[in-house]
Amino acid sequence: MSGRTHPPILPPQVRIKTFEPYAENLDDRMALYEASRCITCYEPPCKEACPTHIDIPEFIHRIKSGNYYGAAKVIRQSNIFGGECAYVCPVERLCEEKCVRNSLKDEPVAISLLQRFAFEKERKKGIIKFEKAPPKKKKVAVVGAGPAGLSAAYELARKGYKVTVFDSNPKAGGLMLYGILPWKASWEVAESEIKNILEYGIEFVPSKKVSDLKALLNEYGAVFIGAGTSKSAKLGIEGEDLKGVYPAQDFLYDVARHLQKKGKAPDLKGKRVAIIGGGDTAIDASMASLRLGAERVYIIYRRSLAEMPAVPYGRKQAKEEGVEFLLLSSPVRIHGKNGAVTAIECVKMALGEPDQSGRRAVTPIKGSEFKMDIDAVIVAVGQKPDQEALKSFGLKLKNGLIETDNKFATSIKGVFAGGDVVNGGETVVKATAEGKLAAESIDQFLKGGSK
Repeated sequence: MSGRTHPPILPPQVRIKTFEPYAENLDDRMALYEASRCITCYEPPCKEACPTHIDIPEFIHRIKSGNYYGAAKVIRQSNIFGGECAYVCPVERLCEEKCVRNSLKDEPVAISLLQRFAFEKERKKGIIKFEKAPPKKKKVAVVGAGPAGLSAAYELARKGYKVTVFDSNPKAGGLMLYGILPWKASWEVAESEIKNILEYGIEFVPSKKVSDLKALLNEYGAVFIGAGTSKSAKLGIEGEDLKGVYPAQDFLYDVARHLQKKGKAPDLKGKRVAIIGGGDTAIDASMASLRLGAERVYIIYRRSLAEMPAVPYGRKQAKEEGVEFLLLSSPVRIHGKNGAVTAIECVKMALGEPDQSGRRAVTPIKGSEFKMDIDAVIVAVGQKPDQEALKSFGLKLKNGLIETDNKFATSIKGVFAGGDVVNGGETVVKATAEGKLAAESIDQFLKGGSK
């Protein structure tokens, strides 16, 4: 049998002219072939590697037998955002990394492409709905309409609870609509799944920032917080407050709003842009900068490519499109004139022994400073929740995140939390999984079980 299926993608010089998706999905013939590569393991490691534990061999088997809608049903039973996750999951370090074909010195089964195939077949026929339990008297409030909040809301609504979801944005979706740009996943994917979730009788309250949990607890039997990580971490260097320095989260949000015709994106046409950081957000910011017309885009990362946390596929895309990687380099100062960015000063770094994170530590090389002319800087060195909002909740925090027990219960009785506001910023699939698990704990709590 030949290797993995690779659908056509647009060439880099074409795709950087648009924010639209540029990779084709599998057609029926390609899907049937790719499904036939799955060897249907007895204890599938791919299923264990999926945070929502989708029965991957089973849905692939159904594709193989031509039961496409049945394949979609298997996926949606485990993951209400099965479509979105098919497009945005870092499968290279989740299910596909664990595929047994890797140990056979072959490429892994294209699980994400097969999941997209099943979702697109489902969407044409109508997103699958599952039975809803009879109505219960108790109500639950959900703060945050991202993947964690909506996942929890969906599970609770299916159990019969009256659920109200509050979000500071005008539309539900969180980072799926305001952080993930459409070349990775068309917003129609998330919007179709969000519409399906809200149709379970969930009330959505847009443009509402919640700050008083006590008021909510007076009206609702329990509260789930899935507020996400909307703020970018700072570099803590001179010049970070100059005009032309953008926190990555704000930058991607502004680009999303611009594409939704609700605001303006930063003017980067013909400019030189430096992205600080080596994660997926840095990669996304670099590719967005190119699509906004930037002349040159650099990613400045203090470690080597081997330590870079961004998935290899994203790095490959960025390099193909012309992003330049400056590795083993760290910014020490941002220079400006008349209040605006003009240059960035960096120092070369040397790799040492692994630190507490498991990655090799870095130390600056004395006398290796260098300066680059730059018009804009995007800081993508991590994200965190809105600290003012968290403090207003009065919950116990740990390292700036909400502290919970293993059942997602917080320090206040009846208040639960999950997703990025607890784990610090992971993936859509992990947030979805945590929302689902938290809903089980909330159900037990409202039935009179332990907190």
